[in-house]
Amino acid sequence: MRLAGPGRIACNQVLYHLAERAVEHAVLPACERLGVALVAYSPFGSGRFPAASSKRGRVLAEIAGRLGATPRQVALACLVRNENVLTIPKSAREEHVRENAAAGALELSSADRASIEQAFPLGPKPRALPTI
Repeated sequence: MRLAGPGRIACNQVLYHLAERAVEHAVLPACERLGVALVAYSPFGSGRFPAASSKRGRVLAEIAGRLGATPRQVALACLVRNENVLTIPKSAREEHVRENAAAGALELSSADRASIEQAFPLGPKPRALPTI
């Protein structure tokens, strides 16, 4: 922002998914403060989305089942709970594009968010931001 000047940066694109939340320590708060959108790339974890049989996968599946959604929709809805966050999930098929778009309409309860937070806790503040 110091280099570009106020109002000249529209977004900051960073690695952000439920299992990689390091940006929540400083980057997301800075983006909010500066009025810059945070764009989450790889919101499903680059091929490491939790399997339905895993503890984390079961949490997402249970919430999805109650909401008539998919676990991936729940994950996206959790990430975009902050109005300053956008996601760019990869979609090769029209049905996935529609599924991803529908995630924006999901309403996660505070209990849902608490369950997700417990399954995907925010780790310690990293020395450097992870990338892929």
